[in-house]
Amino acid sequence: MQVPFSQVREENRELMDELLPRLAGVLESGVLVGGDEVPRFESAFARLHGTREAVAVNSGTDALRLALRALGVPRGSVGITVANTFVATVGALVSEGVRPLLVDVGADENIDPEAVAATVTEETGVVVAVHLRGRPAQMDVLRDLCAERGVPLIEDCAQAVGAALSGRPVGGFGAAGCFSLHPLKNLAACGDAGVVVTDDTDLADRLRLLRNHGLADRDTVALWGENSRLDPLQAAALDVKLARLAGWTKRRRELAALYDARLADLPLVLPARGPDRTHVYHRYVVRTPWRAELRAHLAAAGVQTAIHYPVPVHRQPAARTGGVAVADGGLPVTEHQSGEILSLPLHPLLTEEQIAHVTDRITEFHHRRSRRAHRDEVGA
Repeated sequence: MQVPFSQVREENRELMDELLPRLAGVLESGVLVGGDEVPRFESAFARLHGTREAVAVNSGTDALRLALRALGVPRGSVGITVANTFVATVGALVSEGVRPLLVDVGADENIDPEAVAATVTEETGVVVAVHLRGRPAQMDVLRDLCAERGVPLIEDCAQAVGAALSGRPVGGFGAAGCFSLHPLKNLAACGDAGVVVTDDTDLADRLRLLRNHGLADRDTVALWGENSRLDPLQAAALDVKLARLAGWTKRRRELAALYDARLADLPLVLPARGPDRTHVYHRYVVRTPWRAELRAHLAAAGVQTAIHYPVPVHRQPAARTGGVAVADGGLPVTEHQSGEILSLPLHPLLTEEQIAHVTDRITEFHHRRSRRAHRDEVGA
């Protein structure tokens, strides 16, 4: 049996009868920049995340960059975030002249509020909390901490569309929530896209200026901005897909629960759960000290896996520049986890039979390994 890690083409094919008429409507309108599709999608996205405003941009990376700029985070100040994230989180800070200071994570792989509290100084310009894999970070604690210290808080929600903490959607805890709608995300554009959500209407107005060359109108440049508009073709496709997101998320959670049940008795660390957290499972990531061997065993059985992310940002060659620093005490939890994480296939088109095949092969691997260990012990 073949178990692909993702099925982007198949997911789009299922929606073709809905996507093509919406895209054709945009093309026939002749309005290929601006128009009604973008604000329609923005309104629906803001409702989903319980915020007053949503500002669509052309990528999740630009969502972070423009949020930093719109908030006025000073160049040369320190931005506290994590190293076990996609490089864009840290790269956005560097591109805006903010010096990244990387702190450690907890057992749930998300930023450790105690590490943040120990690191904030008068030089801190921003804290960026990542909801890794789609599991909400401890935003209630971080929100109160940042408010007390007078530091703006940005949420990197790139993997967490639809996630919630105590029933409250992510994105609205901080000053701004930044989403990626890359083709591999839970809500996927037919290309690249991003969104910033906020309850601050003045911040949203600045973001709209920044994404459109700073133009207050066709002939008035209010501030220096850039071209980071979301195309109406992408907005139309995303609006179609947004109607399916709740069902897709429900399916992801069901499949994750099936993984949990079938892997519960094996020597694996499974994704952390919590009664107050709505995890949307952008990735289903287990931890094992035998990652390379298990991955090879699964590949031989037709199961595709991945590692997100094998090399933390502070170990990347680029981190030698850009003022990237690591908090006192290092990142022992981050580094330990990075050596064990393994992403298993999880997407809405995955079947129960495929889950059974994956988990049967993982069980088989551990049984074989246990027998070998027993033989070696007896032989010794």
